[in-house]
Amino acid sequence: MTSLAPSVWAQQTAVVNGTVRNAVTGAPVADATIRVLSGTRSCVTGGDGTCRLVVAAGRASVRATAIGFAPGSQSVLLAPGDATSVVFALEPSVVPLDEIVTVGTRAFERTASQSLVPVDVLSRQLLDNTGLVETWQQFQRLVPSANVPHIPIGDNHARPVTLRGLSPHHVLVLVNGKRRHPASTLLAGPAVPATGFTDLNAIPSGAIERIEVLRDGAAAQYGSDAIGGVVNIVLKSGAHRDLRTSVGTVASSEGGRSFGDGRLFSATTTVGLAAANGGYLTASGELRDRGGTNRAYPDRRQQYLAGDPRNDDPARVSSYFGNGSIRELLGFLTAATPLADRIEAYAVVGVADRQGESPDAFFRRPLDPRTVRAIHPDGFLPVIESRIADVSALAGVRGSSGGWRWDVSSAWGRNRVDYSVGNSNNASLGAESPTDFYVGRMAAAQWTSNADVFRDLTVGSIPVGVAAGVEFRVDRYQIRGGAPDSWRDGGVRILDGPAAGRPAAVGSQGMIGFRPVDEVSARRNSSAAYLEIEGRPLQRLQLQAAVRAERFSDFGSTSDGKLAGRLDIGRGLAVRGSFGTGFRAPALSQQHLSSTRTVFEQVSGVNTVLTVRTFPVNSPEAKLLGATPLRPEQAVNRSAGLVLDVPRLPLITVDAYQIDLKDRIGLGTSVTDTALIRLFEANGMRGIAGGNFFGNAMDVRTRGVDVVANHAFRVGHGVMRMIGGYNQTRNTVVRVRPPPPPLAEFGAVFSGRTARGVIEQGQPRETITLTVNYDTGPLGLTLHNQRFGATAQLDQVRPEADQVVSARWITDARVSYQLRPRMQLAVSAANLFDVYPDEWFDFKDGLQAQGPSMQGIFRHPGGLSPFGMNGRTLYLQFAYR
Repeated sequence: MTSLAPSVWAQQTAVVNGTVRNAVTGAPVADATIRVLSGTRSCVTGGDGTCRLVVAAGRASVRATAIGFAPGSQSVLLAPGDATSVVFALEPSVVPLDEIVTVGTRAFERTASQSLVPVDVLSRQLLDNTGLVETWQQFQRLVPSANVPHIPIGDNHARPVTLRGLSPHHVLVLVNGKRRHPASTLLAGPAVPATGFTDLNAIPSGAIERIEVLRDGAAAQYGSDAIGGVVNIVLKSGAHRDLRTSVGTVASSEGGRSFGDGRLFSATTTVGLAAANGGYLTASGELRDRGGTNRAYPDRRQQYLAGDPRNDDPARVSSYFGNGSIRELLGFLTAATPLADRIEAYAVVGVADRQGESPDAFFRRPLDPRTVRAIHPDGFLPVIESRIADVSALAGVRGSSGGWRWDVSSAWGRNRVDYSVGNSNNASLGAESPTDFYVGRMAAAQWTSNADVFRDLTVGSIPVGVAAGVEFRVDRYQIRGGAPDSWRDGGVRILDGPAAGRPAAVGSQGMIGFRPVDEVSARRNSSAAYLEIEGRPLQRLQLQAAVRAERFSDFGSTSDGKLAGRLDIGRGLAVRGSFGTGFRAPALSQQHLSSTRTVFEQVSGVNTVLTVRTFPVNSPEAKLLGATPLRPEQAVNRSAGLVLDVPRLPLITVDAYQIDLKDRIGLGTSVTDTALIRLFEANGMRGIAGGNFFGNAMDVRTRGVDVVANHAFRVGHGVMRMIGGYNQTRNTVVRVRPPPPPLAEFGAVFSGRTARGVIEQGQPRETITLTVNYDTGPLGLTLHNQRFGATAQLDQVRPEADQVVSARWITDARVSYQLRPRMQLAVSAANLFDVYPDEWFDFKDGLQAQGPSMQGIFRHPGGLSPFGMNGRTLYLQFAYR
């Protein structure tokens, strides 16, 4: 019977051959979405404006949408086994991003402008029109409340995304509506505290059909992490044939220097096959090679030991401050096949292999006691090397029966990073030290299984949508130690120079290896159930309610709820609002992170080698310092907004919000002291000088407003599209956790001035985006202006040492030309006017500088700048679709 299922299914299906054309010019419309409402299938038109869709037979409403055009709908009768041609002539109109959205509701289908909470839809066309290559760049340009902090040291190839001024781990990332696994590493910098994240760059940009951004708390619907919002990445599926290649380079001038670094090559392609029975197999791949950028200045300090004539040599650039280099090979596959009438199986598989190199910022001079001069007579700059393997697989079955729609799926994903350090040494091994070290491995895996049901009902005369489901999730986290030479004390003293005979620095320079004591293998599971109800008790009133209960194996249970509503007042004006509670479970990486470094301390008058550690929260050492088990972060979200959608006028949405976040988790300041050495020794823990650990550090209130406006109109023979956005966000620390008693004498361990500054001023408080796109015949022009608000880094003690990066306007431009219906050539410039952030406050002092510029080596605070510090980048792109 099973072998007959596809043929039985074929007898119950029909084919829609869709064509979309411009009603004014008659030209085909590419990247239009055609879908049958109340179904899961859609297709996207190619360069000839056509696509093919296999759906269930019967009466159906077919809808076509495209950016810059008013949507079109047709009701057709689809006979079993027949092929029906449906032609849409779409009128150029307002640009409402008015796609059918799947995020924010599991009940009724609706467009973004009809949503009860703010939702942005970033279509493939909008993403391409930015002229940028990487997904995080496109995302930052198109969502005003988004920020992508730059980490110019270490893991700078990873790009954590934030929404509404919160941390990256407060944004839940979905792929095709399913939870995406997190990265294994934690990132920290002047813009974000130590944070987990989901790396968007592991997904090929060419595999993305659109991105849906829910700018509202949604933990009651989607579970942990969705405090700041949800990003749903919808992958391409069905028949496709496209190719896009890009080459790019920095073309910048700064400080009397010219740069042509940051070379980039990217090639991405999608090939999809569609079967007559409605099944499909779609594969996307991307090869990306991005070179590094370095904005360090010549090091004018003394380099060699006293009396060495080479000290008179001209200063050279020996340190590194900028983007690292990375080579990436990414792939995604989506597939579906019918099993029986209105039942299909589907799958999504993703793989990514990424090799990055990030030189350490600080050059070890020849006179540095950390330098083994027998190996590096002219000093050395360590290079941190990472090999990232990312694998994910999803399989499920979905269908409908008896008025119910259902979906059962299971997804597994793993992110693993192997670290090495090259061009380094372990000074305590002397002249026998290797120069390349394996540092260790971090890995995170997640297995999530879901069962969901949906139904549209009529209660009396009131249409009601009901959704319910259960989820079971298993998370794993692992740290594996590095090669012994990367962390051990070889016992060799400093060989020469004025410090000869003193203890040498222990471990590989640049990044010390994970020790056996740091090794971790942690696991937890959670189970959840949710219920969501949405209805329209009045013609102009929509209401939504959701509740979710979840139990975690390591800290207990939590429950959350959400209410949302929308009232259509009339004449295109509607008001909307929501109230809900949310939570974020402590990440396993925050609970179990362990690392060790070595210091020298005077103990009873003897210079002694001791360790300083980041302790797992539940370790005996952390408990001795007063650590307590991490509690989940709890949030209360409130929002209120209005939507103005009047024909021939701009579509405008305004949404104000407040997020009260309790027990925000942070990494404490590392503390070392002789009193702590004695405390550890008294409890049988010798050789430890101190350390830090994660804790529930503070309560934070976030207030802000989002404004988005879209409009389009005809200019001559073309169409002008305008998109504007404004975001204002204020984070305020309203309560700080006092230090635990053993650390009370050391002050605000979790909430010092610097830590509070990261929360309150590390990200822009204001962002303005203005985008203009003009298409006329084969020519397309895009101009994007974005104002990033000021950011600041606060000194722990001295306000005069605070660093401010002033607000800046960044302009991007793109010109495209349609060579043939399926071929396009484009040139673009990111940061067209070559803008750089302010310089470090002490850079002007040169060799006399005592602050972060390292005596004039580092000019720009790249980690604090929301637009980085690379300057202008130029791209040439060719697309076939």
